[in-house]
Amino acid sequence: MKLLYLFIIASLFESSTVNGQNDWRKRKLQVPSTICYASNKVEKSFIPPPPGFLLKSGAEKKSQIIVNYSLFPTDARAAFKYAVGIWETIIESEIPIYIEARWRTIYDEDRNINTILGQAGPTDYYENFEYAPRKNRFYPVSVVERITKSEISGASLPDISATFNKEIKWYFGTDGKTPDLLYDFVTVVLHEIGHGLGFTGFFFAAGNIGAYGDDKYGIRTLGDASAFDIMVVNINKNLLTDTTLFKIPSLNLFNAFTSNLLYSISPAATAGNKGIRPRLYAPSEYNDGSSIYHLNDQTYPYTNENSLMTHAIGKAEAIHDPGPITRGILADIGWKLMKLSFEKPKDIEEKKPIVFNLSIESDFEIDSNAVFVYYSTDSFTNNIDSLTLVADKTPGLFSATLNPGFDTKKIEYYVSAGDKMNRTFSVPSEAPAEIYSVNIGPDTSAPVINHVPISYFVSNGQNMVVSAEVDDNLGIDTVFVDFLVNNIPQQSFGLTLDSANIYSGIFNIDKELLNDGDVVTYKITAIDKSKAGNKTISPASDFYNFKIEKIFDPIGNYFNDFNTPSNDFILSNFDVYEALNFDNPSLHSPHPYPSPNKNNSDFNFTTLLKYPIILKQNGTMSFDEIVLVEPGDSLSKFGDDNFWDYVIVEGSRDNGKTWLPLVNGYDSGDNATWKTNYNKNIDNNDASTAVGIPDWYVTREINLLENGNFKANDTILIQFRLFSDPFAHGWGWTIDNLRIQSPLSTSAVILSPGNIFIYPNPFNDKIKITVQANNEIEELSVEIINLYGQTIVTEKNNNVIGQISFEPDLSNLASGMYFVVVKENGKKVNTQKIIKN
Repeated sequence: MKLLYLFIIASLFESSTVNGQNDWRKRKLQVPSTICYASNKVEKSFIPPPPGFLLKSGAEKKSQIIVNYSLFPTDARAAFKYAVGIWETIIESEIPIYIEARWRTIYDEDRNINTILGQAGPTDYYENFEYAPRKNRFYPVSVVERITKSEISGASLPDISATFNKEIKWYFGTDGKTPDLLYDFVTVVLHEIGHGLGFTGFFFAAGNIGAYGDDKYGIRTLGDASAFDIMVVNINKNLLTDTTLFKIPSLNLFNAFTSNLLYSISPAATAGNKGIRPRLYAPSEYNDGSSIYHLNDQTYPYTNENSLMTHAIGKAEAIHDPGPITRGILADIGWKLMKLSFEKPKDIEEKKPIVFNLSIESDFEIDSNAVFVYYSTDSFTNNIDSLTLVADKTPGLFSATLNPGFDTKKIEYYVSAGDKMNRTFSVPSEAPAEIYSVNIGPDTSAPVINHVPISYFVSNGQNMVVSAEVDDNLGIDTVFVDFLVNNIPQQSFGLTLDSANIYSGIFNIDKELLNDGDVVTYKITAIDKSKAGNKTISPASDFYNFKIEKIFDPIGNYFNDFNTPSNDFILSNFDVYEALNFDNPSLHSPHPYPSPNKNNSDFNFTTLLKYPIILKQNGTMSFDEIVLVEPGDSLSKFGDDNFWDYVIVEGSRDNGKTWLPLVNGYDSGDNATWKTNYNKNIDNNDASTAVGIPDWYVTREINLLENGNFKANDTILIQFRLFSDPFAHGWGWTIDNLRIQSPLSTSAVILSPGNIFIYPNPFNDKIKITVQANNEIEELSVEIINLYGQTIVTEKNNNVIGQISFEPDLSNLASGMYFVVVKENGKKVNTQKIIKN
């Protein structure tokens, strides 16, 4: 681990930022697991589980922890389950916590196999999610799921990864009667799960330099700190994350790491420790994977109720209760939270009372005497005052009224609330560094309109709805829409407030009079409540516009080679044209397709066939395609959280209200040619610059009834959709020679150029030729021919299906150009040039 840090540190101090994906799902922070060491001392002791855990009626579970065991022996699983049961009575969460538990040999840096008991940590961290206690600080995935009450990683990706050393002499009993020469497995499991729940962070050292930050794509990002890190102080109560005192990276930080005098200022832990700040493990020799993220062994020896999270566990030491300090630190990491919901008062033009309303949801009892509005009329320079928010009859609701002074032009403020554990939470979360304000006086600020333009409207009897997000510092008076149909003005109509700041309405036009191809142009106007009636028009000039699309009569079969113009498809996101270096037109997604470049956002690019299809028994669809979209993580599959961008073909029985897959979504990983070319052309922003060429076409065939979503005689609409999640993206998707229940000619071949992958090219002595046959081929032959037409190598295979590869030895060939010719049942499918160095 030290070697890894030394490698990283060489390049890390030149830059503190890295380009690339930063999505809350995709960031995938890599932080080394925290290590639990084996003490050679016999430290005979037993601290029993929390009171009530062993009651016959059973303790109440407050969470569900699901474990995936890898190579675990049966007796170890039973002890693990016992430890999990203890944590389930302590940790509260509506979302299951998934643990990957591995049974492996663990080596220390000197290749010893019996010094490390286990190591564990969260699999990922996230920042700036809803109700995050602090801004720009990172919280373990399981904590984020608990706070947001939403599943992020799911069963396919664990929240906690833990490894236990199979070489250790373990005691798997649950009674605490651990023999003198064995290590108590329940204790170590409790310890490692504690790290996985958040008792860890981003501090690290290289040489005599200290720093903190996360690791993504193999490069440290300095300055990122975990929820644990922002509570670490030195003996003078100085936060180690205070960059005015501790620059990053610095010798000063390293000296703090090795001072033997580090503490946590966790309010809940301090309260549980009789008002004394918990002391952390900070030995004079920095210990990678152990320093800082344990409690001090001398302060909390093996008989102490807080000894579970010390850095080393002795033989015969059985601690089956995390203890009040650990519970408190985890509480302040986010397992015990106060959520503040606050609606900011609007600006006012004339002096009148300003009302503050606050809603509090708290895991600990609210301190009703510690709920305030702090306000100032001089930017919190000298004139600072406070106003108590008074509890309402409804639990959790608080309010206060402020009467501004006669000549007050602006009031800046923040809201603060406390609980009985002496913890304080604020909105905004970084107050008083960040504050809100109310302006008093004539208003000149116009409303803000955020509107996603309508792409098209399918005229199938439904209302034409338009909506927009409209906000104003003073308040909205009126929102309305002006529109035209085929340049003929229509009657304007108003939008009404639905929820929050969303206004919506219905185009007041007889849908029966609309024809396929009609064009609707419109603009949105918002007027605020000010005396001046400030106005915003969106768009500021011209109009938004969209086409009316009619669905045609159903048909039984369909073919389109896209060489002849037609209005068969809705082309709001896709288009039909002959792309550069292509021989004929085809159906194209945007090239390159964009990504949202915003966390928690995505784009969907679709094109809809306007002919409904009447499904036949054994009906199929086929088309030639090139797919260059971001591939998912290794071994991921469609539907997994780490299956990123994808393309999919979908059907709908209910005029587009509900879409079901005709085949599961897929990405560039579906074909070796696509994936290789996508990945070898990645730029500094994690986008692929590979551009599709006709040689990469692959024919896809879909059985329209195979997955059971539809049955014979169903009439369905069919759409092609490209899904793009944040940040990384590529060239996109193109489709040609679309056949739906229209059979291929008997002379058609199965292989497409994209089914044939040749690597490397140029080559030295050997070249690998891979052919991927989607359907059975009676005879497949591959020939290598020189410039004179002479056959150098021939490879034949019969009854081929699936993937087949061979690597001819071409070391005896002279340098120069050769050709690889692939034939299917005697018909030439593809010829590719190869170069020998």
